[in-house]
Amino acid sequence: MPRVSQQDSRIVVGGPYNSGALLGGDHFDYAPINDEQRKHIKKVQKIADHHGVSLKAAALQFSTANPNVSAVIPGSTRPDRIQADLDALSEHIPSAFWIEMIDEGLISPDAPLPS
Repeated sequence: MPRVSQQDSRIVVGGPYNSGALLGGDHFDYAPINDEQRKHIKKVQKIADHHGVSLKAAALQFSTANPNVSAVIPGSTRPDRIQADLDALSEHIPSAFWIEMIDEGLISPDAPLPS
């Protein structure tokens, strides 16, 4: 991301749910999910549950928090999911969620976080 800033470029995030894995799907980076990835997602889900946060909201808000991101394409496959994506953008996520994610090494302490 620092290079993106230096070059005055922007990024379009095309897979905020990582091929569906963050929302319970069987693929991660467009390949079948493996056990290590599944464990990682379970850690994230446990923290989200502890703070009453949906992973959809966390993924979308994390993606849009970076000032180098100009757009996010959630990839909704059905029209009725568009409103759920819009609602997720305004879902309240407590700062304690992001702090715990950093403390557990699940996101970088240097990552821009939603306000």
